[in-house]
This record gives sequence, structure tokens and C-alpha cells, in this order.
Amino acid sequence: MNHKIYIRVPGTSANLGPGFDLLGMALKIYNEFFFSIDANSNYTTLRIDNTPLPFAGKEDLLLVGYQKYYEIFLPKITPIPYNVKMDLNLPFKGGLGSSASALTTGFALGNYLHKKHFTKKFPVPNLEKILYELAMMEGHPDNTTPAMIGGFVFSYFHKEKLIFFKEKFPSSVSLFLFIPQIEVSTNDSRKRLPESYPVEDLIFNMSRMATWQQFFKTKDFSLLERAVEDKIHTPYRIKPIPILETVGELCIKYGASFTLSGSGPTILIYSEKKNAKKFLEKFQLDLSKKNNSNIAYTMQGMETDQVGVIVKESK
Repeated sequence: MNHKIYIRVPGTSANLGPGFDLLGMALKIYNEFFFSIDANSNYTTLRIDNTPLPFAGKEDLLLVGYQKYYEIFLPKITPIPYNVKMDLNLPFKGGLGSSASALTTGFALGNYLHKKHFTKKFPVPNLEKILYELAMMEGHPDNTTPAMIGGFVFSYFHKEKLIFFKEKFPSSVSLFLFIPQIEVSTNDSRKRLPESYPVEDLIFNMSRMATWQQFFKTKDFSLLERAVEDKIHTPYRIKPIPILETVGELCIKYGASFTLSGSGPTILIYSEKKNAKKFLEKFQLDLSKKNNSNIAYTMQGMETDQVGVIVKESK
């Protein structure tokens, strides 16, 4: 058994304002995985430059996802060992779905080998079943679903199924990623959230979810400005990191909108394409004056990914 398999998974931005654990969008920033499967495979995991990665065991979510695929869909089959090199462009604990990309890759590899070698004994699961089980591993589908299928996705669990709706994000809006060079643990970030919310905050978020749908119908940027508003998680997660509050204030000041990407610290910024250049110039100039903590960051233009996972084999 010999395979050389390439898997590419897009980064994802989750929650997107009011859609806590429900909304996610795939972006054209990728983790890439180069697998070799042969007689010498023993789960060696390296970066593309042959340096070791800072995780192993239960923290190796690629392996965790791969083994979970076998457990669910190929019971009693011993997983086929692999060696892999990774070209990782998603920051660890950065709010761009690095954990989801690893789990998704594990499932994608398991599914590919399933189709190649085990279809006679075990039927290949459909996409809906794969998406459901993959989302169950994280406990919510807002990263894994767009990572697998691409696009802007609204998804939720319903009676042991995953319901999802996919949209194409309007090209009239320019996207930017603000990525500060700090790490935020999703688990730690969730601890900042209250155990209960006022009814008016829940109603506020419900109205903004509906506004997202109207934005997709009309492409009206003023609707997007309201659609991204949130009272459930963003205020609690941004406040402890002063530079994030500053970024949000500057976005509003210069006519853009923003959402905290997942649990942060990355922020996804939305600007009308016709105003994007002026916004970026003013934003970066002002931020350079107000970054009192001198936190290093990168700022990059971004596009949405409509494809999701790509799996290819070379001969």
C-alpha cells in the first residue's frame, strides 16, 4: 500500500458577530499537509522544513481526527500509519480554526483511504454524516463545517443531524485579517463568558442573525454594519486585550465593520470595496499611534474560500 496524498484545508472565521457557535466562513489562508503512506510509515509528523511541531499525543488533533474517523466509520480496522509534513499558515490559538483544520484533515484522510480500500465491508458515509461527526468532535460546527465545504455557513445540530446552509459572500466587500502576535486559548476565552444573559441581549443577537440574511439578499453594506453586532461573546472577549478594543473603535471610526474571529485574538474586518484603500491607510496610520502596548501584528487582505477541503494523490 503506497500513497502520496496532498490535503489543503482553509482557515475559518467563526461566530461572525451574533452567530455564536453557529456561523462560520472559510478563508483563503491554508494549512497544507503532505502525506506519505508506505512500509516505513510510523506517524512521523514534521513541518515542511523538517523541524518538529510543538504538540504530540492528545494535542495532535490531526491524528485524533484520523483515529476518530476509523472508530466511527471503520470499526475494528487498524488505522493505516502515515508520515506527514505540514505547511501551517494558520496561527496556533489565533482564532482562525487551526484546531478545526487538523481534525478536518484527519477526517478527510480517513475518508479518502476508506474509499480506496474498505468500501466492500464498510459503506462510505455521506457528507452530512461526516459533517455531523466532525462537528461533534469540537462540540460546535462553526469552524469544521466551512473548513470542509467552504463558503459562509450557518449550521446547527438537530436530532443527531447537522443542518447547514451555505452562502457565497458578496464580492462588493473587502476583507482584512488583523492578527496580533498573541495566543488565546478557546477554553480560557469561554470562561470569560457569563453563565446567563439578559433577555434583551438574546433578542438583540437574534435580530442581527436575521439581518445577516437580509444582507445577503440586498448586498447593502449598511445592513452588514448591523448584522455583525453582538452582545453574547464579543464584548467579554475583547475587553481583556486593549489593542482589540482599539481596532474595533478604529474600524467604526473609518467606516468599516469587524467581528472577533472565533475566540480571537484575530479580528476579521469588513470594508466596502470602493472605500477599502482609504480605510486601510487611515486605519493603519491611526493604529500605529495608539498601539501603546506595542503588540506586534500582521494585517492582510483576505478573500473567502468556496471550495473547502482539497484532497489529491500524486502517482
